[in-house]
Amino acid sequence: MISARKIAQLRSARSFGIGRLFLLARRDFSQRLSKKMVEKTGNTNPIVGGSILPFIDLEGTRSTEVARRAGISKQAVGKLLKDLEDASLVTRSQDESDGRAQIIFFTDAGVDYLQQIHASIKSIEQEYEAILGKQEVENLRSSLSKLAYAENAPPK
Repeated sequence: MISARKIAQLRSARSFGIGRLFLLARRDFSQRLSKKMVEKTGNTNPIVGGSILPFIDLEGTRSTEVARRAGISKQAVGKLLKDLEDASLVTRSQDESDGRAQIIFFTDAGVDYLQQIHASIKSIEQEYEAILGKQEVENLRSSLSKLAYAENAPPK
């Protein structure tokens, strides 16, 4: 039998552990973003490959670099890129400096989609400001930036 003391310690650690809080905050953000994108696009089926959009630079990015940034295999990126291509959000072309490599570019529709995403994100940030206050959201952004880019520069 687990002691009451251990249960109390675990309950506190599970409720307020930073990992769990990150996961819960991410889920809240994702749900808000999904809802807003459905409202904007009318598409109730999320784009599966959307998870790699943040890892593609506006000027184009090699698929191997997308895989590295996302922390997934090149094969997984290939499948996700297929979904993005099917949705007409990205296109691939051969890298002129290395014929084996592919560079991923956003299409005009992809740029429009990114603009819709960022308008939705701005709206979510305003919702968070209503909950936390403007200064707390700025503090949160600053802290998250330090953690997220501690070893890597922000994307272009």
